[in-house]
Amino acid sequence: MFQKILIQYDFSVVLSADYRAHRDTCLYHQMQERIGIYAPFGGFPNSYSEANTTMYQIWWQPDQLDFVTLGEQLHMQVVSVSSIMQEPGHVIPYHRDLFHKINERYPDRSEQRVRANIFLEDAKLGHMMQFTLGNKHHAVTDWRANTGYMFDSTILHLSSNSGAEPKYTLQISGLYLGQEQ
Repeated sequence: MFQKILIQYDFSVVLSADYRAHRDTCLYHQMQERIGIYAPFGGFPNSYSEANTTMYQIWWQPDQLDFVTLGEQLHMQVVSVSSIMQEPGHVIPYHRDLFHKINERYPDRSEQRVRANIFLEDAKLGHMMQFTLGNKHHAVTDWRANTGYMFDSTILHLSSNSGAEPKYTLQISGLYLGQEQ
């Protein structure tokens, strides 16, 4: 599954949050779980380091953001919501989402696991996401706030910020309920 989405929601609380206390890197996760993805490229590049894969990720709770309203708009049962602030010069390397939290919480549910990646601001210089659909790579560099993409675990993607300002995204993960709820 891969589809463009638009959501109507006031994300000002997300944009005004203090991200500095939520520093993390995706490097070790990438190296351990997604090593096979890099086989066609000769393996996971040594040039990725904690210095260029740092991100600031906040995990939100239903009393902070309205998971029900978000889920209704996305046709999903929302399981987790996080936001990421990506500083200039940082990347989230090529990967696929495996939905660990959903699989742990709902191991017997058969609905498709999906993630909605929402851009929280209009695109700025150097902000980019890239998705692989079939055998083609598609770069997304020109988006509007509150738009994004919903996809499942088959979609390989990456994110980078080679601009001069932070890039903010919201990740809403859950069980896809279809077009009609």
